[in-house]
Amino acid sequence: MLEGLEAAIRRLPSHHEAIPALRSKHAAVKAGFGGEQELDKMFENYAFSMKHGIFHDLSLLSSTHFQIDSLIITPWYAVLFEVKNIAGELTVTENPPQLIRTLETGQVSGFKSPIAQLESNCELFQDWLYSRNLSLPVYGAVVLAYAKQRIKVFDTNTPMLFPSAVPTFIRKLPTTSPLLDDETFASLLTQLNSGHRPFIPSPICEAYSIRRSDIRTGVICPECGILGMTWHKRKWECMNCGSRSEKAHKQAIRDWFLLFGGKMMNKDCRAFLHLERQQNANRLLREMNLHTEGANRNRTYMMWLPSYQKKRT
Repeated sequence: MLEGLEAAIRRLPSHHEAIPALRSKHAAVKAGFGGEQELDKMFENYAFSMKHGIFHDLSLLSSTHFQIDSLIITPWYAVLFEVKNIAGELTVTENPPQLIRTLETGQVSGFKSPIAQLESNCELFQDWLYSRNLSLPVYGAVVLAYAKQRIKVFDTNTPMLFPSAVPTFIRKLPTTSPLLDDETFASLLTQLNSGHRPFIPSPICEAYSIRRSDIRTGVICPECGILGMTWHKRKWECMNCGSRSEKAHKQAIRDWFLLFGGKMMNKDCRAFLHLERQQNANRLLREMNLHTEGANRNRTYMMWLPSYQKKRT
Protein backbone atom coordinates (compact mmCIF):
# COMPACT_ATOMS: atom_id res chain seq x y z
CA MET A 1 0.00 0.00 0.00
CA LEU A 2 2.77 2.43 0.94
CA GLU A 3 4.73 1.64 -2.20
CA GLY A 4 1.68 2.09 -4.40
CA LEU A 5 0.80 5.44 -2.87
CA GLU A 6 4.40 6.61 -3.26
CA ALA A 7 4.43 5.50 -6.90
CA ALA A 8 1.27 7.49 -7.60
CA ILE A 9 2.53 10.60 -5.80
CA ARG A 10 5.80 10.68 -7.72
CA ARG A 11 4.21 9.92 -11.09
CA LEU A 12 1.23 12.28 -10.98
CA PRO A 13 1.54 16.01 -11.67
CA SER A 14 1.81 17.91 -8.38
CA HIS A 15 -1.46 19.74 -9.08
CA HIS A 16 -3.46 16.55 -9.74
CA GLU A 17 -6.78 16.38 -7.88
CA ALA A 18 -5.95 13.01 -6.28
CA ILE A 19 -2.70 14.19 -4.66
CA PRO A 20 -4.24 15.49 -1.36
CA ALA A 21 -6.09 12.20 -0.77
CA LEU A 22 -3.00 10.16 -1.68
CA ARG A 23 -0.78 12.16 0.69
CA SER A 24 -3.31 11.90 3.51
CA LYS A 25 -3.64 8.14 3.07
CA HIS A 26 0.13 7.74 2.81
CA ALA A 27 0.64 9.59 6.11
CA ALA A 28 -2.00 7.45 7.84
CA VAL A 29 -0.67 4.13 6.52
CA LYS A 30 2.93 5.06 7.31
CA ALA A 31 2.01 6.10 10.85
CA GLY A 32 0.04 2.89 11.37
CA PHE A 33 2.87 0.72 10.12
CA GLY A 34 5.36 2.64 12.27
CA GLY A 35 3.17 2.07 15.31
CA GLU A 36 3.02 -1.68 14.66
CA GLN A 37 6.81 -1.74 14.39
CA GLU A 38 7.08 -0.23 17.89
CA LEU A 39 5.17 -3.20 19.30
CA ASP A 40 7.25 -5.56 17.13
CA LYS A 41 10.42 -4.19 18.73
CA MET A 42 9.08 -4.98 22.19
CA PHE A 43 8.40 -8.59 21.18
CA GLU A 44 11.85 -8.86 19.59
CA ASN A 45 13.62 -7.56 22.70
CA TYR A 46 11.61 -9.37 25.39
CA ALA A 47 12.07 -13.08 26.15
CA PHE A 48 8.85 -14.70 27.36
CA SER A 49 9.52 -17.77 29.51
CA MET A 50 6.40 -19.74 28.57
CA LYS A 51 5.87 -21.65 25.34
CA HIS A 52 4.36 -19.25 22.81
CA GLY A 53 4.02 -18.12 19.22
CA ILE A 54 3.95 -14.54 17.94
CA PHE A 55 2.36 -13.42 14.68
CA HIS A 56 2.28 -9.96 13.11
CA ASP A 57 -0.13 -8.75 10.40
CA LEU A 58 -2.01 -12.03 10.51
CA SER A 59 -4.93 -12.26 8.09
CA LEU A 60 -7.39 -15.12 8.63
CA LEU A 61 -10.78 -16.23 7.37
CA SER A 62 -13.63 -16.94 9.77
CA SER A 63 -17.16 -15.86 8.81
CA THR A 64 -15.29 -13.04 7.07
CA HIS A 65 -11.66 -12.05 6.54
CA PHE A 66 -10.07 -10.23 9.48
CA GLN A 67 -6.60 -8.89 10.17
CA ILE A 68 -4.76 -8.96 13.50
CA ASP A 69 -1.99 -6.41 14.11
CA SER A 70 -0.20 -8.69 16.58
CA LEU A 71 -1.09 -12.02 18.21
CA ILE A 72 0.66 -13.91 20.99
CA ILE A 73 -0.65 -17.41 21.52
CA THR A 74 0.22 -19.92 24.26
CA PRO A 75 -1.17 -23.27 25.43
CA TRP A 76 -3.14 -21.26 28.06
CA TYR A 77 -4.57 -18.28 26.13
CA ALA A 78 -4.39 -16.01 23.09
CA VAL A 79 -3.96 -12.22 23.15
CA LEU A 80 -4.84 -9.94 20.24
CA PHE A 81 -3.34 -6.45 20.03
CA GLU A 82 -4.83 -3.57 18.06
CA VAL A 83 -2.12 -0.92 17.51
CA LYS A 84 -2.88 2.77 17.01
CA ASN A 85 -0.53 5.60 16.12
CA ILE A 86 -2.63 8.69 15.50
CA ALA A 87 -1.50 12.24 16.24
CA GLY A 88 -3.66 14.70 18.11
CA GLU A 89 -6.08 14.61 21.03
CA LEU A 90 -7.96 11.29 20.81
CA THR A 91 -11.39 10.47 22.20
CA VAL A 92 -13.01 7.04 21.97
CA THR A 93 -16.81 7.07 22.18
CA GLU A 94 -19.09 4.14 22.92
CA ASN A 95 -22.27 5.18 21.10
CA PRO A 96 -21.62 5.46 18.28
CA PRO A 97 -18.37 3.46 18.46
CA GLN A 98 -15.85 5.90 17.07
CA LEU A 99 -12.40 7.40 17.58
CA ILE A 100 -12.43 11.18 17.24
CA ARG A 101 -9.15 13.00 16.59
CA THR A 102 -8.72 16.72 17.25
CA LEU A 103 -5.58 18.42 15.96
CA GLU A 104 -4.02 21.60 17.40
CA THR A 105 -5.42 23.43 14.39
CA GLY A 106 -8.93 22.52 15.52
CA GLN A 107 -9.50 20.07 12.69
CA VAL A 108 -11.69 17.15 13.81
CA SER A 109 -11.63 13.73 12.10
CA GLY A 110 -13.43 10.47 12.80
CA PHE A 111 -12.01 6.93 12.64
CA LYS A 112 -13.15 3.41 13.45
CA SER A 113 -13.22 2.68 17.15
CA PRO A 114 -10.14 0.61 18.08
CA ILE A 115 -12.14 -1.00 20.89
CA ALA A 116 -14.99 -2.07 18.61
CA GLN A 117 -12.46 -3.30 16.03
CA LEU A 118 -10.58 -5.30 18.68
CA GLU A 119 -13.78 -6.84 20.08
CA SER A 120 -14.83 -7.90 16.59
CA ASN A 121 -11.42 -9.47 15.91
CA CYS A 122 -11.50 -11.35 19.24
CA GLU A 123 -14.92 -12.79 18.40
CA LEU A 124 -13.82 -13.78 14.90
CA PHE A 125 -10.64 -15.38 16.23
CA GLN A 126 -12.64 -17.28 18.85
CA ASP A 127 -14.87 -18.56 16.03
CA TRP A 128 -11.76 -19.50 14.04
CA LEU A 129 -10.55 -21.62 16.99
CA TYR A 130 -13.96 -23.24 17.54
CA SER A 131 -14.14 -24.27 13.88
CA ARG A 132 -10.99 -26.31 14.56
CA ASN A 133 -12.36 -27.82 17.76
CA LEU A 134 -10.04 -25.70 19.87
CA SER A 135 -10.98 -23.70 22.93
CA LEU A 136 -8.77 -21.03 24.47
CA PRO A 137 -9.49 -17.83 26.40
CA VAL A 138 -9.03 -14.91 24.01
CA TYR A 139 -7.94 -11.58 25.46
CA GLY A 140 -7.41 -8.26 23.74
CA ALA A 141 -5.70 -4.92 24.29
CA VAL A 142 -5.38 -1.66 22.40
CA VAL A 143 -1.76 -0.52 22.16
CA LEU A 144 -0.85 3.14 21.73
CA ALA A 145 2.47 3.17 19.91
CA TYR A 146 4.02 6.12 21.74
CA ALA A 147 3.68 7.40 25.31
CA LYS A 148 3.16 10.95 24.01
CA GLN A 149 -0.24 9.97 22.60
CA ARG A 150 -3.16 11.36 24.62
CA ILE A 151 -6.49 9.58 24.66
CA LYS A 152 -9.82 9.82 26.49
CA VAL A 153 -11.82 6.60 26.70
CA PHE A 154 -15.29 5.79 28.00
CA ASP A 155 -15.60 3.35 30.91
CA THR A 156 -14.46 0.07 29.36
CA ASN A 157 -12.78 -3.16 30.42
CA THR A 158 -10.54 -3.11 27.34
CA PRO A 159 -6.93 -2.43 28.40
CA MET A 160 -5.20 0.56 26.79
CA LEU A 161 -1.43 0.01 26.90
CA PHE A 162 1.87 1.42 25.71
CA PRO A 163 4.31 -1.17 24.25
CA SER A 164 6.47 -1.14 27.38
CA ALA A 165 3.49 -2.29 29.49
CA VAL A 166 2.63 -5.26 27.26
CA PRO A 167 4.99 -7.83 28.93
CA THR A 168 3.55 -7.07 32.39
CA PHE A 169 0.00 -7.37 31.02
CA ILE A 170 0.81 -10.76 29.50
CA ARG A 171 2.57 -12.06 32.63
CA LYS A 172 -0.51 -11.28 34.76
CA LEU A 173 -2.83 -13.44 32.63
CA PRO A 174 -3.91 -16.67 34.36
CA THR A 175 -1.82 -19.80 33.74
CA THR A 176 -2.89 -22.94 35.58
CA SER A 177 -2.87 -26.23 33.67
CA PRO A 178 -2.21 -25.86 29.93
CA LEU A 179 -5.36 -26.22 27.84
CA LEU A 180 -3.43 -27.52 24.83
CA ASP A 181 -0.87 -30.31 24.88
CA ASP A 182 2.41 -29.94 22.98
CA GLU A 183 1.21 -31.74 19.86
CA THR A 184 -2.04 -29.74 19.63
CA PHE A 185 -0.23 -26.46 20.24
CA ALA A 186 2.34 -27.22 17.53
CA SER A 187 -0.51 -28.05 15.17
CA LEU A 188 -2.23 -24.76 16.02
CA LEU A 189 0.90 -22.77 15.16
CA THR A 190 1.11 -24.60 11.84
CA GLN A 191 -2.56 -23.89 11.09
CA LEU A 192 -2.10 -20.19 11.87
CA ASN A 193 0.84 -20.07 9.48
CA SER A 194 -0.94 -21.90 6.69
CA GLY A 195 -4.21 -20.04 7.27
CA HIS A 196 -2.63 -16.64 6.71
CA ARG A 197 -3.67 -14.89 3.50
CA PRO A 198 -1.44 -11.97 2.44
CA PHE A 199 -3.28 -8.70 1.97
CA ILE A 200 -3.02 -7.57 -1.65
CA PRO A 201 -4.38 -4.03 -2.04
CA SER A 202 -6.23 -2.92 -5.15
CA PRO A 203 -4.10 -1.16 -7.78
CA ILE A 204 -3.84 2.51 -6.85
CA CYS A 205 -5.39 3.83 -10.06
CA GLU A 206 -8.40 1.58 -9.51
CA ALA A 207 -8.74 2.45 -5.83
CA TYR A 208 -8.57 6.21 -6.43
CA SER A 209 -10.24 6.37 -9.88
CA ILE A 210 -7.11 7.79 -11.50
CA ARG A 211 -6.98 7.74 -15.30
CA ARG A 212 -4.02 5.83 -16.73
CA SER A 213 -3.33 8.76 -19.02
CA ASP A 214 -2.70 10.95 -15.95
CA ILE A 215 0.28 8.84 -14.88
CA ARG A 216 3.64 10.16 -16.05
CA THR A 217 5.54 7.37 -17.78
CA GLY A 218 9.28 6.82 -18.07
CA VAL A 219 12.17 5.70 -15.88
CA ILE A 220 13.02 7.78 -12.81
CA CYS A 221 16.67 8.44 -12.03
CA PRO A 222 17.59 6.75 -8.71
CA GLU A 223 20.19 9.50 -8.06
CA CYS A 224 18.39 12.81 -8.69
CA GLY A 225 14.77 11.64 -8.89
CA ILE A 226 14.13 13.23 -12.28
CA LEU A 227 11.88 11.30 -14.66
CA GLY A 228 13.08 10.57 -18.21
CA MET A 229 16.16 8.35 -18.28
CA THR A 230 17.09 7.01 -21.71
CA TRP A 231 18.24 3.49 -22.65
CA HIS A 232 21.68 3.50 -24.25
CA LYS A 233 24.19 0.66 -24.61
CA ARG A 234 22.37 -1.56 -22.10
CA LYS A 235 22.27 1.15 -19.46
CA TRP A 236 19.93 3.92 -18.40
CA GLU A 237 21.35 7.42 -18.65
CA CYS A 238 20.02 10.50 -16.86
CA MET A 239 20.07 13.65 -18.96
CA ASN A 240 19.77 15.75 -15.79
CA CYS A 241 22.63 14.54 -13.58
CA GLY A 242 24.53 12.26 -15.96
CA SER A 243 24.33 9.16 -13.76
CA ARG A 244 24.01 5.71 -15.33
CA SER A 245 22.19 2.62 -14.06
CA GLU A 246 21.62 -0.94 -15.22
CA LYS A 247 18.65 -1.50 -12.88
CA ALA A 248 16.61 1.73 -12.86
CA HIS A 249 13.86 0.06 -14.91
CA LYS A 250 13.06 -2.38 -12.10
CA GLN A 251 11.36 0.27 -9.97
CA ALA A 252 9.48 1.59 -13.01
CA ILE A 253 8.11 -1.88 -13.80
CA ARG A 254 7.17 -2.36 -10.17
CA ASP A 255 5.40 1.02 -10.27
CA TRP A 256 3.38 -0.19 -13.27
CA PHE A 257 2.05 -3.21 -11.34
CA LEU A 258 1.36 -1.15 -8.19
CA LEU A 259 -0.53 1.47 -10.16
CA PHE A 260 -2.36 -0.58 -12.78
CA GLY A 261 -2.24 -4.23 -11.65
CA GLY A 262 -3.05 -7.12 -13.94
CA LYS A 263 -0.85 -8.49 -16.71
CA MET A 264 1.87 -6.62 -18.56
CA MET A 265 2.63 -7.24 -22.22
CA ASN A 266 5.78 -6.30 -24.08
CA LYS A 267 4.05 -3.31 -25.64
CA ASP A 268 2.98 -2.10 -22.17
CA CYS A 269 6.58 -2.28 -21.00
CA ARG A 270 7.87 -0.40 -24.03
CA ALA A 271 5.26 2.33 -23.67
CA PHE A 272 5.91 2.79 -19.95
CA LEU A 273 9.72 2.70 -20.12
CA HIS A 274 9.92 4.60 -23.45
CA LEU A 275 11.71 1.78 -25.22
CA GLU A 276 11.65 1.35 -28.97
CA ARG A 277 12.92 -2.19 -29.48
CA GLN A 278 10.84 -5.22 -28.52
CA GLN A 279 14.01 -7.22 -27.85
CA ASN A 280 15.16 -4.76 -25.19
CA ALA A 281 11.83 -4.97 -23.37
CA ASN A 282 11.90 -8.78 -23.57
CA ARG A 283 15.35 -8.95 -22.00
CA LEU A 284 14.51 -6.53 -19.18
CA LEU A 285 11.28 -8.35 -18.37
CA ARG A 286 12.98 -11.75 -18.33
CA GLU A 287 15.54 -10.44 -15.84
CA MET A 288 12.72 -9.51 -13.42
CA ASN A 289 11.79 -13.18 -12.73
CA LEU A 290 8.11 -12.42 -13.26
CA HIS A 291 5.40 -15.03 -13.65
CA THR A 292 4.75 -15.54 -17.37
CA GLU A 293 1.86 -16.90 -19.40
CA GLY A 294 1.66 -17.56 -23.12
CA ALA A 295 4.45 -17.34 -25.67
CA ASN A 296 5.89 -14.96 -28.25
CA ARG A 297 3.60 -11.99 -28.94
CA ASN A 298 0.95 -13.29 -26.57
CA ARG A 299 3.29 -13.61 -23.58
CA THR A 300 2.14 -11.73 -20.47
CA TYR A 301 3.99 -10.96 -17.24
CA MET A 302 2.64 -10.79 -13.71
CA MET A 303 4.23 -9.68 -10.45
CA TRP A 304 2.97 -11.25 -7.22
CA LEU A 305 3.76 -8.23 -5.06
CA PRO A 306 3.85 -9.82 -1.56
CA SER A 307 6.72 -12.08 -2.62
CA TYR A 308 8.85 -9.01 -3.23
CA GLN A 309 8.16 -7.46 0.16
CA LYS A 310 10.06 -8.00 3.37
CA LYS A 311 7.90 -10.43 5.34
CA ARG A 312 7.13 -9.54 8.93
CA THR A 313 7.02 -12.64 11.15
